[in-house]
Amino acid sequence: MTRKIKYTRKDLKSPDEFISTLSRTTLWMKENLSTVLVALAAVLLVFGGVFGTVSYFRWQETRAARDLWPQMNRAREALQAPAAPDNGELEQIEQSLSAKVNMYPDTGAARFAKYYLGSIAYRRGDYDRSAAQFRSAIAGGKEQGTLLDFLLREGLAQALEAKGDLEGAQKTYAEAVAFARGELRTQAWMGEARTLSLQGRKEEAAVVFRKILAENPDTPLKDLIGIRLSHPG
Repeated sequence: MTRKIKYTRKDLKSPDEFISTLSRTTLWMKENLSTVLVALAAVLLVFGGVFGTVSYFRWQETRAARDLWPQMNRAREALQAPAAPDNGELEQIEQSLSAKVNMYPDTGAARFAKYYLGSIAYRRGDYDRSAAQFRSAIAGGKEQGTLLDFLLREGLAQALEAKGDLEGAQKTYAEAVAFARGELRTQAWMGEARTLSLQGRKEEAAVVFRKILAENPDTPLKDLIGIRLSHPG
């Protein structure tokens, strides 16, 4: 049986709690109007500042892309040309691209540009400068698992290997593996195995070679890996 709830006349005359709270709040706001207006202005200022900052960064990214991509296209064409560009041409491209990067140092386009600067320095035989550009690009961006994350680490590993830092190169090749799939992953593993072999760490190199065959048994490098495994010395 449903229990009946009895209300007294006092209960029926009691003010609704929500209405009472709302009334008190409204009264407080009227009495403290200046304080409310100052707080509201502060909130609007904060939101305006955030919106303005986001808009500014977007504007910077747009400008950086507009100014840097033509320079990067020029660098790419020079690096990929059938006939190797002369050192003077590469130096001119490097100086022009560096000047643009300095104008937009914290943008995504500048990070791409540093990849080309590292590649140009590598082609010119300045391996220290090449490694510095790749490191700067890696440090200046968030790891997102993109192709650029792989290319920067592979470029750094190649620069370190060229200057004789085999241990640093081996570790960087290993880092590059995490950002690649398929043949690119095999490519990074081959670099890791090669630098391990050059350090005399033959057994560790063999482990890497076997990883390649396990993941990609039909790789075009299958015969070469077989030879390396058969003649570890």
